[in-house]
Amino acid sequence: MMKKLTALLLSVLMLVSLCACTGDGKYCVVKSLDELQYSIVLRNGDSSYHYINAALQELESDGRIDALAQDWFGDSDAVDFPSGNNRVKDFEYIEPREFTIGIDLDSFPMCFEENGVYTGFDVVLAQEVCDKLGWQLRVQPIRTEDVFVELNSGNIDCAWGGIAADLSSADYTILTTYMTTDAVIAGLSSGKGTLSGGVLYMSSAKTLQAILDANERSKNKLGQITRAQGTMQELFNSMANGDCDFVLTTEAAVYYNNHH
Repeated sequence: MMKKLTALLLSVLMLVSLCACTGDGKYCVVKSLDELQYSIVLRNGDSSYHYINAALQELESDGRIDALAQDWFGDSDAVDFPSGNNRVKDFEYIEPREFTIGIDLDSFPMCFEENGVYTGFDVVLAQEVCDKLGWQLRVQPIRTEDVFVELNSGNIDCAWGGIAADLSSADYTILTTYMTTDAVIAGLSSGKGTLSGGVLYMSSAKTLQAILDANERSKNKLGQITRAQGTMQELFNSMANGDCDFVLTTEAAVYYNNHH
């Protein structure tokens, strides 16, 4: 009887281990930690708020944003923007300008650098907004924690590119919070199914660090945590090469790397 119970217990543990890694590609989510919410952020009182909002409403209304979300995240409902027809025409005149957005390169695939060019869901969408408004888009890498300083120094006009801003802050204006994704510990689908004793690579992103620190139980299961140099794509490559067992990333990044 005891042998049967032991065998049953081992079978259950093996099943739990196999089910711990969820995904449908090369990479999978081993542990979900907490939510990240991405926002578009402007200086308080900035009139460009109304132009950007109008352009976004048009792009949502004509289905363009849904198409981008489907392409980048596999779900047209992954992002949420208000909708409105012909809103840009409400303005008699929109002055041409250079419009600089600040992007956080630690928030792949919302924004990243590829072959010397900045791209990502947010960069592509910001370009479409600028096209509607007759503006020239300029992209400037920043850190999410520096949003207030970057905006108020005039270094950027808008923080828009994987920006998990403080939604309660009165230091700036949130135009919209448009996407929620989980911060996760990701692994190879063929790799370790549990965190115990594993090696985790992570970037220097303070937002992700804070989430990991808040999940002490998961953090303490890991055998080693390393702040690795390089982009999020490079961290995934390191994991694929066997340099580490896990990376600290987002569910959106796992999906994108599995399907592109």
